[in-house]
Amino acid sequence: MEGMGNPHGGTMFGPDEQENPNDTPTVSEYKKLKRVMRIMNKFYEDGSAAKLDQAEDMEHELHKVQVDLCMVEAQIKALEPFPGHPKKTSYLEELSEERDRLVKMRDNFQKKATNFRALYQWSLGIVDCIRWLTLGLDDYCVNFLKMELDITPSPLPKPTLDQYHKYKEGLDEVHLNLHESQDFFQASLDGRLRRYHQIEKEIIEAQIKALQAFPPMNERKVHWDDELAKDLEFVGDNSKETPASTSKREKMLSMHKDFVNTLTWFKSRLSGFAKELGIDENAEKGADSQHPTNKQVEFMLAM
Repeated sequence: MEGMGNPHGGTMFGPDEQENPNDTPTVSEYKKLKRVMRIMNKFYEDGSAAKLDQAEDMEHELHKVQVDLCMVEAQIKALEPFPGHPKKTSYLEELSEERDRLVKMRDNFQKKATNFRALYQWSLGIVDCIRWLTLGLDDYCVNFLKMELDITPSPLPKPTLDQYHKYKEGLDEVHLNLHESQDFFQASLDGRLRRYHQIEKEIIEAQIKALQAFPPMNERKVHWDDELAKDLEFVGDNSKETPASTSKREKMLSMHKDFVNTLTWFKSRLSGFAKELGIDENAEKGADSQHPTNKQVEFMLAM
């Protein structure tokens, strides 16, 4: 989740969220949390929209293959009245090979389309969860953080049984994403990300050196020299550190820590609602899904 965005860019903030030099420290902190919540909403809404685009693109490709398959089947059927003709045999061999290839493509697109559509439906639950959190932010600030604000917060809406399960899954997912992203920004500030990129650079350079032993005009070597040169340029750009980039990472890390604390309160509130709904949370813990770990973060944590 390291691409969540600049806390002061890419999102339009309302007047009740913008920084003001005349604000008290309490009001400044409140506005910061409001900005963080706005960014979180935008991040997951954009992610959901991207998953919908992926699903629709794959469904479009699936439809094209299905039309092509129908054409092949129509051609094969049109050959039935011509038994034994050599030209028919020639066409059937070609069409059968094409049909086999299209069936594999169809099955592959079908699998991907189904997966992307399921991911989109799942992402809608995450978006709903973040919107539910937004409704309870004032309650959190006034009644938990004890901020002295000139507002009367509405209590966090009690979820239905279905909403409870949706919000619990959403909170677990967002909590995991934030921890991984927090680890990433921490690594970017304590030197681990720099060491990660240095190792990445050495991996690329080792391959470039290995390829130098082969003829310069070899097509495969030309291809890989070009790819590795691009990778080396990319890792070089990512390795650049400036006072501005460091400041941005520090702000992002602070923002993540604030939101992790916020999520912890919401998770405790959801636990309270579970009791009201007659849900035994301990009995449901074994059903929690296992989430893949970000491999880059996992590697840096081990450094």
